[in-house]
Amino acid sequence: MTKYSSEFRIEVVQAYLSGKHSYRYLASHYQIPSIRTIQDWVALARAHGLESLQRAKHKHAYSLEEKLAVVDYYQTHDEGVAKVAAHFAVNPSQVSVWSQIFNAAGAAGLRPRPKGRRSSMTQRKRQDDGDKLTSNEKDKLVQENMRLRKELYQTQMERDILKKLRAVSKNKQRPQKRQ
Repeated sequence: MTKYSSEFRIEVVQAYLSGKHSYRYLASHYQIPSIRTIQDWVALARAHGLESLQRAKHKHAYSLEEKLAVVDYYQTHDEGVAKVAAHFAVNPSQVSVWSQIFNAAGAAGLRPRPKGRRSSMTQRKRQDDGDKLTSNEKDKLVQENMRLRKELYQTQMERDILKKLRAVSKNKQRPQKRQ
């Protein structure tokens, strides 16, 4: 069971979006211990509508591609965890956990694992085509691709900063003409 009901969340967000109350006032009025909680609810509602504040009826299992998309977006955009979480409609703590797992273990760490006890019976392996990539090779390629995207993004940011620095220094070096 969640700490706050869906109706309560919607009521708080609507009170904020009406423009009459601040985060601090709403936190004290509704006795919510953290202003950050309300900020997350508002960001989620702005990105995906008030329906996104409804409590999930079932547990969602994220695929490897979804997790990699979230981590890639987080690493290549200058946005915080809360904004990335609102963009993808996931829990903010999940974004940081996935990012930490990816940095520590790579794409293989984000792979969904089967739940429960292992089967005691051995299964026969199917004959696969020899030209298909194994999952380990695919993970390495995905990880390499994400690392290169991150490097490209950082290089582009450095380039933009150097361009602006050059433009500012040219403006300072030009002597102004006096008439």
